Amino acid sequence: MKIEIIIGILWIVYGTLHSALASNEVKNKINFPYYRLAYTILSLVLMIPILYFQLTTPSQLLMPASTANNIFGGLMISLGVYMLFISFKQYDLKAFLGIQAEAPAQLITDGIMSVVRHPLYLSTLVIVWGVFGITGTANNLAMALALTAYIRIGIYFEEKKLVQIFGKTYEKYQKEVPMLIPKL
Repeated sequence: MKIEIIIGILWIVYGTLHSALASNEVKNKINFPYYRLAYTILSLVLMIPILYFQLTTPSQLLMPASTANNIFGGLMISLGVYMLFISFKQYDLKAFLGIQAEAPAQLITDGIMSVVRHPLYLSTLVIVWGVFGITGTANNLAMALALTAYIRIGIYFEEKKLVQIFGKTYEKYQKEVPMLIPKL
């Protein structure tokens, strides 16, 4: 149980740092022309040791392996990857990664963004819960729970930033489009 707590804390610390570095306050304070690229690289570099620790540390099996778990978890991962692909088609990927300068902020409300406001976060959640579904390990449950908590908290701060940028237009969008769970 101790290892799972450490994994959860590592993911929460990672998420907190990730959100803090994405804030306008930090970005404006640092004022570096390649900030987005440095942010992207740092995000990936900081994730590697956490994943390595999580994957190389023995973990208790919480769910027995089964064909149903493998199929359902695999479908979740596939759906999450597909949603990532669809989501990234709506962004300028080079600007998102920091390879080229970001254009002025535009509110995208069509495509997958007309179904949920945060498709990248939803995709991440579907993937990590699918991984837990396949593996059934305590380490992956700790990751899924920690990232679920971080994403929900991170969305709160991101939405405050988006309201500052887009004002009433974003507030209207919030009322019309669900945050993470699509309307059925």
